[in-house]
Amino acid sequence: MSVLRVRPILRYILAGLVAGFLSGAAHAAEPIDLVIDFAKILQLDRPATTIIVGNPGIADATVEDQTTLVLTGKAPGTTNLIALDAEGAEIANATIRVASNDRQLTTIFYGAKRQTLSCAPVCEQVISIGDANEKFQEAASQIQARKGFSGGQ
Repeated sequence: MSVLRVRPILRYILAGLVAGFLSGAAHAAEPIDLVIDFAKILQLDRPATTIIVGNPGIADATVEDQTTLVLTGKAPGTTNLIALDAEGAEIANATIRVASNDRQLTTIFYGAKRQTLSCAPVCEQVISIGDANEKFQEAASQIQARKGFSGGQ
């Protein structure tokens, strides 16, 4: 008699697990590929109130409006993005892969130290993980100064 009671309960549990798995699979799409310092638009199916980026050092998401996000690649790597609606329900759950555009970047080695330049069309110093610390800091300082200047500060 107890076996008959367990079976219907198991059916409900399994049905719930399968439904949960299938609804999660609907969110599992192809990864979103970004290039460092380039933006891409992501349209959501419905309005989002919360946007979460797993590692904001790899990619950034800016809210254009409730259904439009602007994704920007910041550093090579993989992270994720989750969008939630006002009730906390998941709208999107995507993997974001960020890579450098090898056609634009040139790496110069000075012995064990290295420096990365973006050469499209003229070579300019850029920040790249793995560059010599003094070159990295120099470029970061200049980028922050330019950012402050363009923001009117």
